Amino acid sequence: MSLSKVDITLATLFIYIVCNRYFFQSEYSFSIRFLELLGLSFLYVIFRTLNIKLFYFLLLGIIVSGVFQSIYGNLQLLGYFPSNHSVFILTGSFFNPGPYAGFLVSVFPIALGVYLFRENVISHVKLNIKNKSFLLINTFIEHAVKYISVIGVISISLVIPATQSRASWLAAILSSIFLLELRYKTLKKRFNLLSKLKKVVLAILILLIVGMSLFGVYHLKKGSSDGRLFIWKTSTEIIKDNPFFGVGFDRFKAHYMNYQANYFSKNEEASTALVADNTYYAFNEFMQFTSENGILGFIILMSILYFITKILITKENFYLGKLLGISLLSIGVFAFFSYPMEILPIKLVMCFLLAALAKLDENIIKPLQTFKIKIRAKRTLKILIKGAVLLAIIFSFKYLNKLNSGFKNWELALNSYQYGDYERAIQKYKNAYPELRNNGEFLMNYGKALSIYKQDKKAVEILERAKIHLNTTIIETALGNAYNSIEHYKEAEIVYKHAADMIPSRFYPLYLLAKLYDKSGQKEKAMSMAEIILKKEIKVPSTAITEIKHEMNNLMIKLNMK
Repeated sequence: MSLSKVDITLATLFIYIVCNRYFFQSEYSFSIRFLELLGLSFLYVIFRTLNIKLFYFLLLGIIVSGVFQSIYGNLQLLGYFPSNHSVFILTGSFFNPGPYAGFLVSVFPIALGVYLFRENVISHVKLNIKNKSFLLINTFIEHAVKYISVIGVISISLVIPATQSRASWLAAILSSIFLLELRYKTLKKRFNLLSKLKKVVLAILILLIVGMSLFGVYHLKKGSSDGRLFIWKTSTEIIKDNPFFGVGFDRFKAHYMNYQANYFSKNEEASTALVADNTYYAFNEFMQFTSENGILGFIILMSILYFITKILITKENFYLGKLLGISLLSIGVFAFFSYPMEILPIKLVMCFLLAALAKLDENIIKPLQTFKIKIRAKRTLKILIKGAVLLAIIFSFKYLNKLNSGFKNWELALNSYQYGDYERAIQKYKNAYPELRNNGEFLMNYGKALSIYKQDKKAVEILERAKIHLNTTIIETALGNAYNSIEHYKEAEIVYKHAADMIPSRFYPLYLLAKLYDKSGQKEKAMSMAEIILKKEIKVPSTAITEIKHEMNNLMIKLNMK
């Protein structure tokens, strides 16, 4: 198999991510995303070995998956199937409408592109045999290409508006414009007929329309838009502090909330306090990638995009390549406002698109020939490669078996925790610990169980470790409670304050602080904190907040009587 420049730059990025994760960073966390990266890399190699004709059938397979998801979503809207979210009625088989919309919009340009260029696709997949039985197969193929693609376009178009995902709308519109222009070249023909002045006026008019559209989309969900702008602003601080290598692959969630807390500790009256929440993603894959992998990783990523763009520009009649490129563009537009790299089905589509583009690239490099090494003549090398692959497979199965055991113990621990059997839950957490000791969410659950069962010293140890891999207000308040129980009041105060700074609109950390001050005999601080809580603006009214305010009012009365 010959290597293209896309192959080489993707391999370089993979090697860099692995080295950065294990050698350039002081810590690395357990990461499902990293395991998926390993699997997708293996799948990419398999895709690259396939015959080009098979790629056309795989395109149809992707469209079919999009059709099934669209039907599923429509049935949810009609009430025939439940959604996977307590708030949203439309999620497909995903956990909320955002990833669902992202998957649909990754399939949509493929469906539209195959339909627009159906004659070309059919000519590549038809069998070149004049036997009558094969003629029937060719007829079936022609109908399959035509009807599967048009059903995909229609079904996805009907569902995407209902997802309320602005990023998917924008991605679908842009990819449609590019594909239609690629097919009919209407804009290019008319633009060439205009005078220079009319071209300038048209360009200004287009910019105004785009600007007004973006302004309208921003105000459609202003709170959500402001929240994402704030996350982007805070994420730039992570990049500033870790410019070269970032904070490590999939470790954005371990650092972001500390930066958010630092911002609000210095800007207590910031208007963005009401839109802040526990955040796991940057809602911009390019920004998150840079924060995790640094400028060096970003440069390698840009080189991949450069070679892909070069392939598309230099091949004028390369309709399949342009279709694949526009499909990648659609994912890229969605990635600018969301988190598609957290969603495996989207990454599978992206892996296929990259492999197909690399396969179509004629500007290939044959490094083995450069060094005059012929694989067939090197039996020893082949044996070594096969041995290495075999060892990798054995190691992978062994590791995955241990990991599976760890996750089963974690699930049993969660079930025991729900039923109040904390002793058994802690034992199951202990059994899972060797495999999941770098998993922040697991450590958070383990630490909370220890704290509730009054094993507070061990809870402090586990929760402090959890903060290395994941940090949220849940971990901070649980850690504060553990410190409070062993009467380490100063440490508990610091942790509670940090939790309060993370999400200033929350009442619970402040409530815990007031209770801490009262318990430790700090009367003035307790009264001051109770007064702050009583005067605090309520973001979302709830029974819990009403009870907190009532308790703080009683606390004020009690302290004033002393």
